[in-house]
Formats: sequence, structure tokens, C-alpha cells
Amino acid sequence: MKIKNLLLMLFVYPYLISTYAKDAPQAPTPTPQPSLTQFNYKLTLIVDFKKREKILKANGEEPTVLDKAISKLSSEFQAGEVVDIVEKKQNQLKITSTMSPTSMVSLFIGDKKFRRESLSVLDKAGYKTYSYYEQRGDSPRSTSLVDYKKMSTSFYVGNKIDRTEKISSDVSDMLTVLYEGIRPDKKNLEFNFSSSKSLKKLQFSPAEMWDFTVAGVKYKARRYVKRIDKADPASFEIWIEETKKIPLRYQIGLNENYGVTMLMELESFKP
Repeated sequence: MKIKNLLLMLFVYPYLISTYAKDAPQAPTPTPQPSLTQFNYKLTLIVDFKKREKILKANGEEPTVLDKAISKLSSEFQAGEVVDIVEKKQNQLKITSTMSPTSMVSLFIGDKKFRRESLSVLDKAGYKTYSYYEQRGDSPRSTSLVDYKKMSTSFYVGNKIDRTEKISSDVSDMLTVLYEGIRPDKKNLEFNFSSSKSLKKLQFSPAEMWDFTVAGVKYKARRYVKRIDKADPASFEIWIEETKKIPLRYQIGLNENYGVTMLMELESFKP
């Protein structure tokens, strides 16, 4: 796949309990207030030029203008900015994400954005995805809709259904995995993961703690590492501050297929 297409393709109140006297009426449970937080990330692209040249030759492709341009600059450069809006309302979690290219990259691909949106509902096991969509630039939107009564997921391209698959467990997606999916109280770190076009199993292992500083504030975050196998050689690492469940950094390694690694680093967030 050309790096141009890759860039287009790639741009989750406390519960109060009041105790009364034995004969006093029970007060109703307060409704949690909605919250909205904006997270701002820097997207860095790391290119393995030798690996990428080998992949292009194997596919019978020539380096693009963008390939040639970045090869003269650096193997690591800022390629875009990501803005995630996380909205919690009662038992619902809505996440919208917009990835915009930097001025240098936009010279080659135009002002094309990568948009995603996830809608999840909270139950005893955590948040589970009901709908998730991705839209790359001007291409048709791809959407997955989950029906938990029928235990199936339907995939759409634009407004037309493409196919339906049976599921055996709750479904998550890229955004819920980041903001609510991996928690220290979760016994099973395996997820039935939707990319809006297909389902796959993702299994994470907790690793070491890291120190981070974001906007002058120090944090400690645990690194979670996705299992890699021949069927899915892409790496996926997430660094999550476990108290507030803030994803401070995540990295997607596509070196085997594209010779590229994407790194997202949190620069700021605000309610």
C-alpha cells in the first residue's frame, strides 16, 4: 500500500449511597452528570526506509513523491494531529476522533482527515460497543453495528450493508480500548475487536510502569502490549494512567506490511 493511502487510512460522579433510618424512605439514586473531555495528541510517523523499499519492490510499486520527500528529511517526523472528544452521559460513552495531517503532509495528500466515532454502553463487565465508524478523507464511511440480542455484527459501506457476522462475546473497538477497555480490574485482557470492516481478537499483556510528563504534570502509566502472531503481525502498545484511565501514548507498528510505525503522544487534555 502506498504511504499516501496509509496516511489516509490511519487519520473511554461517583455512585452515591445514602443510608437512612430503618423506617425512613429510600432516596432515589442520583443520575451521574455528563462529562466531556478533549484529548490532543501529536502523531509521529517512523519510517524504516530499507524495509519500505523492500516491500514496494515485492509489490511491484515505485516510491511515491511523498516517499522520496521524507527520505531526504528524516525517518521520524510529525505527520499529523489527533483530537479525541470523550463524552460520558449516564451509562453511555461516545468518542469522536479526528486525525488531521500536518502542513507538510497535506501538500501531498490534501487536507484529508481520518474520522472515527464510537458509541458504547456500560454494563457489569464494562463498556461494550454498539456502533463504530471510520471515514478516510472523501471515501465512503465504513460502519459496524452490533446487535447483542441476535449476537451479530453488521458491516456497512456507506448506507449499504456489506455482510453480517456472528459474535460470541461483547465487542470493543479502537477507541473504547484506549479510553475504557484495559483496566487493572479486568481479568481477561482479550477483546473482540471491531475495525468497522472486520472482527478480530486482540489480546494484551500488562508490562512495566513508565513515567510521563504532560503539560507540566507528571504521571505514571502502565504499558500494555498486544500479542503478535503470523496472522496479525502488527504491534499495538498502549500506555495508560491507571487511576484516571488516561491513554498517555499509543503506538501501532506496521513495519512488516508497510515499513511504518505510528506513534501518538498526548500533549494536553481539558474538560
